[in-house]
Amino acid sequence: MNRSFKQLTEVYFTQLVFNLKTETRKTYLNYLWWVLEPAMISGVFYLVFAVFLNRGTDNFLLFLLCGKIPFLWFSKTVSNASNSIIAGKGLIHQLVIPKAYFPLLVVGQDFVKQIFVFLFLFAFVAFLGGEVSQNWLYILPVILTQLLLVTGFSLLVAAITPFLPDFRFIISTGMMMLMFGSGIFYSYKDVILTEHQELFLLNPIANLLKNYREVLLDNSVPDFYALGTITMGSAVLILLVTMWFKRHESTYARVVIQ
Repeated sequence: MNRSFKQLTEVYFTQLVFNLKTETRKTYLNYLWWVLEPAMISGVFYLVFAVFLNRGTDNFLLFLLCGKIPFLWFSKTVSNASNSIIAGKGLIHQLVIPKAYFPLLVVGQDFVKQIFVFLFLFAFVAFLGGEVSQNWLYILPVILTQLLLVTGFSLLVAAITPFLPDFRFIISTGMMMLMFGSGIFYSYKDVILTEHQELFLLNPIANLLKNYREVLLDNSVPDFYALGTITMGSAVLILLVTMWFKRHESTYARVVIQ
């Protein structure tokens, strides 16, 4: 058991590094695309909302980046993970391998890329006048909480998609709804009625974006109760989906190879 786990871990990190290197070799700018893509997307939304529609507030660009960049991490990883088991059918055909391996590989790859994106975000906030202090260390539990949330939902969509291939379209629509319903482009305190704000923050993405902004823009301490709640919920989701995978390993092999 321990030996097989060690071997699987070695394969995991070897393939993770190989996939990242292969991805960067396909473009001229290599690793820079990891940072340029979210920066360009955020720039487009800034032009639309802050310049053309004049809907921005003070420091709107930083406000937007602190929302859009974490959201892109969630949406891209979950979307990429949804098809990961189907994409790995060649390896499934050759080896007996836990099916959770494939979405977890996507999570690992995208997290490595996200580290560089976060470094860009921190530098940009500091460059535009954000107050850098020891409170910025509180961003670590926020990031780790989101990593667990990303992992849980990535496993969930990967578990569903082989049986319902059209589920990918539902994910795409759901991400669009989530983007506009998580306070990326607006402050929920200015838009949502006071009596409805607690309900709004039940959305874990909206709650995480609030905590990112509290640490990086307000230089304050995050809501650890909310982070703990999201962490517990994510852990339960990961446990349940992992149990599902373990119980239906052979079923996935038949469905994917067909």
